[in-house]
Amino acid sequence: MTSISRTATFPLAAHAVCAAAGVRDGLRAAQFYIRDLANADRFGKGEPKRVPFLSRVVAQVARIADRFMNWGANVSIALFLPSWRKLPSPFTPGLMHAVAKAIRENSLVHNLLFNAYFFRAAIHIAKRYSAPPYLILEHRVDAARRNLAPRFDEAASDDVILARTLIALVEQGPVARIGAVAERNRFFSSVEPNIAVNAIACVALMFAEEGKPSEAIEEDEFFSLTGALIGPRLSTIADLVAARDEAGLAQELADIKSMY
Repeated sequence: MTSISRTATFPLAAHAVCAAAGVRDGLRAAQFYIRDLANADRFGKGEPKRVPFLSRVVAQVARIADRFMNWGANVSIALFLPSWRKLPSPFTPGLMHAVAKAIRENSLVHNLLFNAYFFRAAIHIAKRYSAPPYLILEHRVDAARRNLAPRFDEAASDDVILARTLIALVEQGPVARIGAVAERNRFFSSVEPNIAVNAIACVALMFAEEGKPSEAIEEDEFFSLTGALIGPRLSTIADLVAARDEAGLAQELADIKSMY
């Protein structure tokens, strides 16, 4: 069955939510660009008097617009497809195999499971390791899924699937911006943000699938532990991603899994 015929079975609501997410991402990217042009975020919080009046106005209007766009997207989701925001935890049993199935389905509309996990994980990780403002684009997560679908291999191991997923996510660059990184998290800024964020998301999914986390651990804490564990290996991961070395990256992920 082709992607188009499969998509025909989706309700109009799914397409409406997909369109709302895409419009929201485009408008959010535009307002971040305007803030950059006006140097709205150039000065520190302790230096409000140094910020030009026009920059303060632009920053305030941009923040209001951002909140309104998020509100509009959330309202459309609540009206048309409430399940969109029932985002999966990495601890969900069998989630990794469900993510692989989501890639294989190759739907023309956003995939609830694939998009929800990697979009949500990116937001959690960016908040954990950097300060606002940050910009995560959901439609770029979905673009990675679409690129993966034609190359999906039923017989591929979990490590290979994750390696391909990580390379695809980094190439699409859903993390458009992160804020300042604290000194204690300096490992996080040692590589390009998309590599750091998506590597942590993929490895967390791999660890959760192995059943390693205890029931008491919180999701944010789990992402933090995962980041601390793979921090020293981020440079190696970045080199493998840059070389598009799927086999080498899959082996690196397997080594990380065995180390844990």
